[in-house]
Amino acid sequence: MYKKFVVLLVIILLNICEGDDSNSTIFETPEYIKPCLKNDPNINTCLRGTFEHLRPYLKSGLSDIDVPSVDPLIIEKLFMENGNGPFRIKALFTNITAYGGSNFSIGSIKADVKRYTIELTMKLPKVDIRGKYDVGGNVLLFPVRSKGDFWAIFVNADVYAKIYGKEILKNDVKYMRIERLTVDFKLAKSRFRVRDIINHGNIIGEAMNQFLNTNADEIIAEMKPAATASIARHFKSFLNNAFLRLPIQVWLPES
Repeated sequence: MYKKFVVLLVIILLNICEGDDSNSTIFETPEYIKPCLKNDPNINTCLRGTFEHLRPYLKSGLSDIDVPSVDPLIIEKLFMENGNGPFRIKALFTNITAYGGSNFSIGSIKADVKRYTIELTMKLPKVDIRGKYDVGGNVLLFPVRSKGDFWAIFVNADVYAKIYGKEILKNDVKYMRIERLTVDFKLAKSRFRVRDIINHGNIIGEAMNQFLNTNADEIIAEMKPAATASIARHFKSFLNNAFLRLPIQVWLPES
């Protein structure tokens, strides 16, 4: 009877151990991740260090989780539409290449890790963007149709972003999925130039360049809601591509 009891006890213990192993899979931490404990009382300071640690790796991209380089950052297309105010236009930007994205510095971070929300501010000293554009609509009641190549330089950009995440389960492993992302920005200085293939070489094309730079602040202010919404959509997809490949316990372990 005693031997049977011992055998039964061993079987029960083995089953418990097997169950524990299946629920506590150990994942390797990539070198570009500096984990923060979820219960760290200084979680904001830790996460700031995590972003700063990640920065040099973003320049070349993270091939293991299919995150491309952010410097230069290649964006296939961005669509913006503004239907209010003096600038009522639809704009499609394609083949966009942005330089300077890896030179960011983190200003502040405020995180609620239980709700998976992260607010952060950052500064970008200079961003150089180029690509193709196609714009149609009305500016100050005048019809506008323009298409061609564009260049833009933004200096000392202050960026604010807030991530609204949600914990999900995939194959019994916890991940964070971004449900919503909001973005805002403020520019100290900007400069634009376009090469209009429709009005190229005539007075309209040159007048457009002059108009863009003379009224840059007003144009940015009018187009900001459309621009931030388009940028947020792009980066929500961009970031989810990473977060849905990194289990929470890799970058935000319980202990």
